[in-house]
Parts: sequence; C-alpha cells; structure tokens
Amino acid sequence: MDNLTKEYRHKNMQNIRSKGTKPEVVIMRELKRRKIYFAKHVDSIIGKPDIVFRKKKITVFIDSDFWHGHPKRYIMPKTNIEYWSNKIAQNRQRDKEVNRKLKQDGWKVIRLWEYDIKNCFDKCIQKILSELAKKEIKNSV
Repeated sequence: MDNLTKEYRHKNMQNIRSKGTKPEVVIMRELKRRKIYFAKHVDSIIGKPDIVFRKKKITVFIDSDFWHGHPKRYIMPKTNIEYWSNKIAQNRQRDKEVNRKLKQDGWKVIRLWEYDIKNCFDKCIQKILSELAKKEIKNSV
C-alpha cells in the first residue's frame, strides 16, 4: 500500500526530472573541466542522448537504476506492480532499440548507470575518454 495520497504521489512523480539530474551534472562538469566539448540532450538524435560528441559519433546515456531497470539494483515498488513491471520492461526494450538503431547509423553508444557514476566516477569518465581517444586514433590514421 502506498503511504502517500494519490495527489501527493502525482505531484512527487511530476517533479522527477529527465534532464539535469545530478549524475548528468557531475559527468558534464568533469568533461567541461577537461575542456572536452559536447552537445547535450540532442533532440534530433534518436533516444535524445544526454551527451553527444557529434564529430566523433559518440553518444552517452546516463541511466537511472530505477527507470531503466538495472538488473541487480532495480527494486520493484510494492504497489501497482503490474504497471511498474510493464513500464520498466518497455523502458529496457526502448533502450535496446535505441542502441541498435544508433549502432546501425554508425554511432558508438555508451551507457552509464547512475550508481556507477556515484561510486566509480573515475571509471565512468575513463570509459568516455577511452572512446574519444579511439575515435581520435581512427581519424588520424
């Protein structure tokens, strides 16, 4: 049973942001600090990636453990189970489809989990830097 009223739950859910989340902000701040330039939330690219390196054709998605259903860290809500299991399953399927389409179009897709950004920040940044370096090497050859 939900311990919040229907109205309060509705208001609570409306306040959940899809852009400008803390994990996004810390990754973007570090890239800017390193003078690595990128576009953010590009509507014209399928899936609206959080970070885009257009010239190198690299997209970065920063996925919430809850909304994108992390295989180990996702915790199913105790109420409205059918709704949430369908919602998260659809999100996972959409993520797979976005990955597939972007790869078909020649994009490299990087997905970072919210938990990993909080707990393995350097590893997440290194993952991005590594892909940027690979593209740099390919372009210079």
